[in-house]
Amino acid sequence: MRDFSDFVVSPRDSIRTAMERITKNRHRVVIVVDHGRVVGTVSDGDIRRAMLREVLALAPVRQIMNINCRTITATTPEKQRDDLRRAHVTVLPVVNDRDELIDIVLAFEA
Repeated sequence: MRDFSDFVVSPRDSIRTAMERITKNRHRVVIVVDHGRVVGTVSDGDIRRAMLREVLALAPVRQIMNINCRTITATTPEKQRDDLRRAHVTVLPVVNDRDELIDIVLAFEA
């Protein structure tokens, strides 16, 4: 099983934590997971816009997360790649029928 730790934050984690994980994963986004369920994403652009609004880096991620994030349920690699290409994103969470994170499809391997 793949280690998602550099791609996942909690809604209670700080924006700084999200920034650190984005720097580590080098994909410009993290997935916000609450009790195993995907509830949003935070991109480096979301963080930049928050800083321009003077939101502190210590503020929780839930203040800036995008709750309208794309997820997929596809399990075949071919379908996952097709969905990733159509979504025009670099990271696409794969969820089950309860919106629990089960995998992550990456546009490129860092």
